[in-house]
Amino acid sequence: MFLKKDLSKDEIVLEISGPLNGEPANDFQKYLEDFFHGSQKIITLNLSEVSSINSSCIGKILLFKKKLAEQDRTIRIQGCSDSLYSTFQLIKFDKLLSIER
Repeated sequence: MFLKKDLSKDEIVLEISGPLNGEPANDFQKYLEDFFHGSQKIITLNLSEVSSINSSCIGKILLFKKKLAEQDRTIRIQGCSDSLYSTFQLIKFDKLLSIER
């Protein structure tokens, strides 16, 4: 499940619950595309309720980060579980973008 929250004119949060794989991965892509065409400078993904993420979604986040950087915008991850954070560390994802536990 996905829930968008506008925090300010400069920041929007996407709260995600459940695993990010299969059909939710397709919905995730649609949200990222909507955010890309938006005006907020900071896109925050709240992953506190995400139990797992597949490599396709990780790739989507990286591609999205690159596209946002070209527009002087940024993406960050907030509230991930210990196991998800360990996965991010293992693949050095935490070196590529801001991850707040």
